[in-house]
Amino acid sequence: MSQDATPSRTPAANPSTPNKRRDLYQEVTDKIIAAIETGTAPWQRPWTEVRAAGMPMNGATERPYSGVNAVLLMMTAQAQGFTDNRWFTMKQANDMGLRVRKGSTSTPVYFFKMLDVPGKDAMSPPTSDAPTSGNTADGKRIPFLTDYRVFHASQIEGLEPAAAPERTWAPIESVEEIVGRLNPDIRHGGNRAFYAPAGDYIQMPQGVFPDPTSYYGTLLHELGHWSGHESRLNRSFSKWGSDSYAMEELRAELCSTFLCSFLGVPGPVDPHASYIESWVKVLRSDNREIFRAAKDARQMADYLTGQLVLDVKPEPSEPAQPTATMHPTPATPVQTMPTASPAVSAVLAKARMGVAAQGRSRSPVRRNGLVPIGVVLGDTNITTGGASM
Repeated sequence: MSQDATPSRTPAANPSTPNKRRDLYQEVTDKIIAAIETGTAPWQRPWTEVRAAGMPMNGATERPYSGVNAVLLMMTAQAQGFTDNRWFTMKQANDMGLRVRKGSTSTPVYFFKMLDVPGKDAMSPPTSDAPTSGNTADGKRIPFLTDYRVFHASQIEGLEPAAAPERTWAPIESVEEIVGRLNPDIRHGGNRAFYAPAGDYIQMPQGVFPDPTSYYGTLLHELGHWSGHESRLNRSFSKWGSDSYAMEELRAELCSTFLCSFLGVPGPVDPHASYIESWVKVLRSDNREIFRAAKDARQMADYLTGQLVLDVKPEPSEPAQPTATMHPTPATPVQTMPTASPAVSAVLAKARMGVAAQGRSRSPVRRNGLVPIGVVLGDTNITTGGASM
């Protein structure tokens, strides 16, 4: 298990066969596809206990993992029933005077490392989400994907159990604070939740959610779409029903997964069967796409929580130990949070009334993500009840 403190390397199958370079992009993509096809991706199944622990983090540095690593570690935690969110390299455990339990299986996490390539024929960066390459006097510096190994806290002998996370905020109030700060146009009515990019508004059904957390979990998903407007993060909204449209839906699912885990809001389970075929098709044809999607989702979450300022260039992809940290905005006790505007309070109060009135309802909520404006205008069941924020 000595390989766990350094980037891993794959030996040749036999002495007569030269080393075959591992395709780490394909390894990650295959894991995500397998989870999607079996319905075990983080956004496709209940994950109350994992959500309660918070985002996966490095136990020694207390820095959360981001991007595709957060997704992969969530998947591992779900599969193994882990409720502790801490992960350690073998070296970190040894430096703490602890040791990895004999027979434990490590889990790979992935990062980009800069490589000096001599000569003018150096290859271009393998993917747009990697750190920026640059020319040197003798060649070119390019990013390449590598991995290192970590162990879950339950695999470390002598490690004290993690204390229950102490949140200085209440989950629902933290979502309300995000809404009050960003002031999106939210309208209530009909039986579908979606973001309409042409009108730049979110439509939320009223009186169909079984509990308040389902309402707010769905709202976080739609806020993920809302962040992509040209005046904000400026993502491309493709034709409804296309593969590109499905990949925007995947970004919103990843974003809401990160936000629900971080804020402590139980995420609504939506298998999105209609998107599975497109997700798998695109991921199989482009093994870099899941890296781009996860990076975009983290950027979306950072924007919504106030950790991303639009006129500041985002940091490049994470190093071996990710450095970005999300905190609720503001990360202070609930009683000190700023009061929402009267318009925001009116809409949220109306939403709560709808939840209370239909608290026992189990009517399905159709989550369409993005919809063509013609569909919105042609649906007579959709109204604009409530104040616009």
